[in-house]
Amino acid sequence: MRSKLGVVGLAVAAVLAIACGAGSGQTESSVGGGSQDNVPANGEAPAGPVTAAMGQTVTLTNTFLNDTTTVEVTLANPQQVTEADFLGPKNGLYYVVTVTIVCTEGTYTANPSAFKFVAADGTVYDWTITGRFDPTLSFTELNAGQRTSGNIVFDVPPAALEGGKIQMDGIGLDFDEPAAYWTTV
Repeated sequence: MRSKLGVVGLAVAAVLAIACGAGSGQTESSVGGGSQDNVPANGEAPAGPVTAAMGQTVTLTNTFLNDTTTVEVTLANPQQVTEADFLGPKNGLYYVVTVTIVCTEGTYTANPSAFKFVAADGTVYDWTITGRFDPTLSFTELNAGQRTSGNIVFDVPPAALEGGKIQMDGIGLDFDEPAAYWTTV
């Protein structure tokens, strides 16, 4: 019995040692193609999620248990649509953005629920389905070298645009934490 416990203990210790040195499962982000809002004066990598302008590409990387996933995400072509349809917009306007996701390493499931609109006062608006702004971003499994693109729509008050940001969640174990933001205006 003692030898079995010893073997199990060694196996657990080996797995923990591998896991501890093989990535945290937290998403790292960087902005390409220009300046970003949160670069420290010393020029070091920013702590926390980066903030990009519309049209800029954010690279998200996650390593866990020696498995790395890297995606490049671009939000562009923002539109403000106020014409009502049978669904809304209930809050005043539809804010429509085209999302392009390129998987450069590993695998990633593109998913519209990874995006939220965050107003300057902290109010969060989830994406909405309208049926008006095709093609929409859909749940799509991507392998390295593959890409997908589509629109996401937020139903927000017009005043929320000033100082508002679109948040993308992490691509690893931190899937419920912000990984990057894009400014709306």
